[in-house]
Amino acid sequence: GNDRPPLVDVGVMYEGKERILPDSEILEKSVGGRLANVNNSVAKTFLTYRRAPPSMPCSALVVTEIVVICTSKGEMPPHAFCMINKNLNKGLVGADIFICYKKSVNRPNLITYKPGILSRYPHQDQDSFPLPMSVPLFCLPMGATLELWPESTSQPDPVFSTFVLTVSDAAQKVYGSAVTFYERVPPDKLTPEQLKKLDPGGQGDVTTFTYNTNKCICLLSRWPFFDTFEKFLIFIYRMSCEGSHSVPIERYISHLLEEVPFPSVQRPRILLQLSPDDRIIFTQPEDLPLPRSGAGFRQLLMNLGSENCLMLLLCVLTEQKLLVHSLRPDVLTAVAEAASMIIFPFKWQCPYIPLCPISLVELLHAPLPFLIGVDSRFFDLSEPPRDVICVDLDTSIITLGESKLNVHLSFLPKKPTRVLKNCLDRLHQKLHLLLQSATTQPSNNTDNSIDNDFLLKRKELIFELEIQEAFLRFMATILRGYRNYLLPIIKAPTVGTTDTNSLFNLKAFTLSRDRSDTKFFGLVVKTQMFIRFIEERSFVSDMDAGLAFFDECTEKDGEGRLLDLDESHHSERTVFIMPPEPTGLPSNTTYTYQGFNLNPLLFSYKEPKSLLKAATRLSGGGMAPGSPMARRTKHEIKSAQKLAKKYASSPELWAKCLLGTCYSLWFIHLPSFVLMSQTKAPGTLRNAQELLVRIQKAGFTIKDEVCYRVMMQLCGLYSQPVLAVKLLFLMKRSGLQPNAITYGFYNRAVLEATWPSDMHNSSQLLWNKLRNVIMGAALFRQAGRRLAKQRRMSTVTDDGNSLTADVGGDGLSLT
Repeated sequence: GNDRPPLVDVGVMYEGKERILPDSEILEKSVGGRLANVNNSVAKTFLTYRRAPPSMPCSALVVTEIVVICTSKGEMPPHAFCMINKNLNKGLVGADIFICYKKSVNRPNLITYKPGILSRYPHQDQDSFPLPMSVPLFCLPMGATLELWPESTSQPDPVFSTFVLTVSDAAQKVYGSAVTFYERVPPDKLTPEQLKKLDPGGQGDVTTFTYNTNKCICLLSRWPFFDTFEKFLIFIYRMSCEGSHSVPIERYISHLLEEVPFPSVQRPRILLQLSPDDRIIFTQPEDLPLPRSGAGFRQLLMNLGSENCLMLLLCVLTEQKLLVHSLRPDVLTAVAEAASMIIFPFKWQCPYIPLCPISLVELLHAPLPFLIGVDSRFFDLSEPPRDVICVDLDTSIITLGESKLNVHLSFLPKKPTRVLKNCLDRLHQKLHLLLQSATTQPSNNTDNSIDNDFLLKRKELIFELEIQEAFLRFMATILRGYRNYLLPIIKAPTVGTTDTNSLFNLKAFTLSRDRSDTKFFGLVVKTQMFIRFIEERSFVSDMDAGLAFFDECTEKDGEGRLLDLDESHHSERTVFIMPPEPTGLPSNTTYTYQGFNLNPLLFSYKEPKSLLKAATRLSGGGMAPGSPMARRTKHEIKSAQKLAKKYASSPELWAKCLLGTCYSLWFIHLPSFVLMSQTKAPGTLRNAQELLVRIQKAGFTIKDEVCYRVMMQLCGLYSQPVLAVKLLFLMKRSGLQPNAITYGFYNRAVLEATWPSDMHNSSQLLWNKLRNVIMGAALFRQAGRRLAKQRRMSTVTDDGNSLTADVGGDGLSLT
């Protein structure tokens, strides 16, 4: 009944084979006093339960519902329910019966309000990083609450959560790290209406009940340093609860935001000492040719397993309506980010909210695909639409609903899927062993514990890359050879030139895949993300470096690593930063906090540094004078260095490598030469194109794409689209396939440049084609006549020689 503590756990026990925990109880008798055996056979099976202690926090998880399902009839656990994998029917006949239970927060009487901002730092928006107005909704996704608790309940531990905001028209991401906690509210600060709503019967007494409200501390960043920010937020929260301090919390906040440098090549490791026992570390983000993300691939694999990961991959690739839910908000964001990253090079184009506030759940009824994460407590209030696929991270169950006919694992390509599943199974087992060793081995607080922190961070990163590489290899395998079906723009643009059907041969690409995978690729090529992928691959975009890297991955036939850490510039140099000092504050003063309430006067203010002035000056006039237009990407530089090391062992190959580098340097500095004499730019570009032709005729191949890339950029700047088309065909004749960067500059050059006037007239273009055909036929005919004449001459000559030989043989002379 309600007069007893709630249940926190239920179970099934086979009598004589198992033992229960000391704090658990067996349900031996039913309400009517009969034996509570739930098994049909001779062996007895009982239900067990465990109650919460009287001091349990009101925000703890308790069992709220119990259902029984018959799996023999195809029944599945409802949303957010966990099934106990013990059959209640142990007899030889009968159906398979299982018990399922649902956990949720033990919600007391409460009033819900819309969250708002109580304090912020900096107090005014910066031009480079304004504060999004929707932050309060994501900090407290279930709303700000005022709750009535029994006096005996203890204060709950703070809960860490993460969220992702898309700003600047979804072009950038802002990563939020938040710690939610409860504070007591004195009864005299409540209105009579609030007191009445919280205690409608008027039975509450201030001596037996307390009033509490939830608060949140949030830290926003453009970089997903979730683990580090969690430690910092927990530290300043503890400061507000523990005694007095010589340095106020406000100084710690301004110290982190203003004084701690961002990790870089010169200082790859930053260690900030907060107290004698607390420290946080920042490590330089790895320079990978992949989009920045707060994905947690370990959480994805650990919470779903290999088979469910494959199902999630299929759902995302076919753009289904996906609802990911969990009672752990930090895991929710990490898995949602991972789900959007496993489809690289595709980018999710539909609504994407990793942690959705309860006030925005109406998006679940939108008539379009979405990827949304919600707190599992949402199911206490409403049921999702029937066409939504629910992914439960707490029970590792994916509920397809009405999408069963459209989504099945057999749709995925067979061989790549088998390779991916084997790899995920191996990594899942490895992850399980690592977690076991971490829980059984105690931590060693030795002198080198600082190095252990950085070493652990690096091991976690390596494991993350292994899981991500498995999905990347799958995507590279199923899209191998897609570049052969790109359709470059080779004539003056008209209406429909930029349509997907004009940029990519969808039908030929689908037919080139295995016949058994036709349905899968038929679904994929119709998605918005595939269409967007073709557009980004065909034109210049912020994804060019990543797409160029993916092109290289598609050319690797299962050999070598796709993702690897660059150890060449790895440094163990660590910058130590001491805790903040009470500079400018009154001496011999201590600071005590009654709740987490900040004083704006205690912050250490500094003028924000403008790091974009130089970039603004350069961006105003187009191309910067004297600077190369096109540079190699970081990944291209690494590839060139690896190739040079490979060729260094052979004198002939090394000589060719040096010659190719000389040509590359000449073309890289060509824009500076053209800039000095812009009136002669068309002639200079034609001379450069003739140089490439002569190089090809000489039998030498330039492997560096930057030569052609510079030329195509200049063709776009100086309106030479016809020359750009010639360069593309010359590049292909040389055996070079343009990567995403070069191909994007080419299409932009021919699309935005001014074509010759006669190229815009379609009839004139057709007459030009007809003229070329007639001239070609005439030249072939002329060459044929010349060849026939040569054959006749050679025949007459051969006949004369044979006649002379015969006469001479008889001893006669023609003279």
